[in-house]
Amino acid sequence: MSLGIFLTLCIVGVDFLIYVLFQWTYGDKRAAMQRKLAAQREAMKQQAAKPFLVSSQRGRPETQARLQKIRARMARGKGGEIRAHGTYSERIA
Repeated sequence: MSLGIFLTLCIVGVDFLIYVLFQWTYGDKRAAMQRKLAAQREAMKQQAAKPFLVSSQRGRPETQARLQKIRARMARGKGGEIRAHGTYSERIA
């Protein structure tokens, strides 16, 4: 009887030590990751709720000037083929 109680207390003690070890090693990291993930989700919700405008590139003066230069080069015969060069924010189509 006393041996059974002793073994039960030993097993419970070892389980508690394993639990404490895992909390000590992974507890703060997991909580920090969960806080970061929750902040990212909240930011995505706020960002998705706001409307945004996309402006057209067709009416911009610098785009029109570039097109005129390309057309002038092609008219003179120096241009060869027209290749679309632009930044990542310009729409080329």
